[in-house]
Amino acid sequence: MPGDVVDVLDAGGHPVGRGYYNPRPGIACRLLAGPGEAVDAALIRRRLAAALEYRRAAGLVPGEPGAYRFCWSEADGLPGLVVDRYGPVTVMQCLTLGMVRLADAVAEGLAALFEGQRVYRLDDPGAARVEGFEPRHGWVPAGDDSAVTVPVTEGECALIVRLGAGHKTGLYLDQRENHRLVAGLATDRRMLDAFAYTGAFACHALRAGAREALLIESSADAAEGARENLAANDVAARATIREANAFDELRTLTAGHERFGLVVLDPPPFTRRKDALDAATRGYKEINLRGLRLLEAGGILATFSCSHHVTPELFEGVCRAAAGDAGVTVRVLATLGQSRDHPVLLAVPETRYLTGLLLQRV
Repeated sequence: MPGDVVDVLDAGGHPVGRGYYNPRPGIACRLLAGPGEAVDAALIRRRLAAALEYRRAAGLVPGEPGAYRFCWSEADGLPGLVVDRYGPVTVMQCLTLGMVRLADAVAEGLAALFEGQRVYRLDDPGAARVEGFEPRHGWVPAGDDSAVTVPVTEGECALIVRLGAGHKTGLYLDQRENHRLVAGLATDRRMLDAFAYTGAFACHALRAGAREALLIESSADAAEGARENLAANDVAARATIREANAFDELRTLTAGHERFGLVVLDPPPFTRRKDALDAATRGYKEINLRGLRLLEAGGILATFSCSHHVTPELFEGVCRAAAGDAGVTVRVLATLGQSRDHPVLLAVPETRYLTGLLLQRV
């Protein structure tokens, strides 16, 4: 039955491991355990403990009330499970039917690791449609299911997480190292934060000394979150939010000959399917061409793709073509990726999905 644990054999009939089966999605079986190993609550507890130990040993667990990714699916041996920590609250997200079947064991394991702290479940609706389960949102055990606000810190920056609202589990934690890297280049620059979401890049940059920031965000809810974050960091007076389509606004700014010392392009994924890759690359080229034209001499562009089908090589090629069409010469200051609390498995390329470039106009 869909969601059941099955034994996986190779072509010669030799055992490979054990995983949960679901014929609905493109991946019919996700391995969880070795041959003969029980898929039970004890395995879940071991994997969760190992995920925490890895992050502690790597110095990736911030002090309270910090935020970080605690478990990253296949990369932590628990495919279909994402767990993020926001201060004293743990958010778990099930992405597969098999992990839904194990959700109670996950919640119990998290409660044991973080004794006395609350667990919030926030399943992904898109994954639920593909996998065939009913997504659940709310506290575990069940209680008040309304959205909850949790204040956290990210370095020197204060951010407000609204559980049950917005994208991801509340914040784009995959960018937390890039937030600080980009902020270190922001001093006395005018900044453009396109696809701003709740304004984390702008908040970090303004706190680090950016002269002013223009944020573009099409979602009214996300823009309201950005206003809250700007106010929480006492930088709202130097920021302007435009609720607009970023593609349209980039064209308007270009036509108006606006110039910025720092431009951040961090859009949502332009495709989740390989057959739509051509359209996605056209979109990335368009926004990067506009972003490059908006740079003043010596200005810096931090540009990203979170479409995992867009490889670092492909993304670099897109940006190279955009720079050629824009008539702009740029140097590469750094290649960027997801924060280290989102580890990458060499044998599972899908665990590397965020790619970026830090470019400077010369």
